[in-house]
Amino acid sequence: MNLKYLGDALDHWKGSVFEGLQRVGVLDNLRIDAMASDAKAWRPEDWHLFARLLRVESDQIVKHAVTLKDDRQLYFDEVADDGDLFLDPDTGIKTGPVKDRGQYLLPTELFALMNADATRVVAVYQHIRAARTRDRVEVVLRCLRSYHERFFCTSYESGTVALLFFSGKRARITVISEYFHSLLGSHAQRRIGLWA
Repeated sequence: MNLKYLGDALDHWKGSVFEGLQRVGVLDNLRIDAMASDAKAWRPEDWHLFARLLRVESDQIVKHAVTLKDDRQLYFDEVADDGDLFLDPDTGIKTGPVKDRGQYLLPTELFALMNADATRVVAVYQHIRAARTRDRVEVVLRCLRSYHERFFCTSYESGTVALLFFSGKRARITVISEYFHSLLGSHAQRRIGLWA
């Protein structure tokens, strides 16, 4: 999450999604990590607004003593090992060479966070550029499969972004997908992907 985009329409969309998932009880002890690539510029009121837009309590926002640019290992060591987690990197999951790793979540980091709690769901914001959303999601999944990790995934897709939900437990992903199908009805076919 980059401060210059705080408050855009996508924050409202993310908030609506997480509010609904929490309301029906399919997420457990949800925490939100902004993965702010410019964290040193954020003020307390920015963090408060981020929590309000994502429709969570301020104490659900993961606070860090170090930044991604300082030390990625220490950064992710500060994330609790239990409960579900939403990661909001600027761009999404890294699938190839990039100029600024601070804008991405690395596949190894995703799997480390998932493996910290065998029942955990890790949701990740994925930006889409110059591609069909489903095609980009498939590229991300192929990259992740190359790590030979077993995982299940469902996606909620728009024209330019997706929210990807991962877990090592099929049932956790299936119930999230079923919630989205119930919510969207006949529109779910073009918005919701399931790899379980």
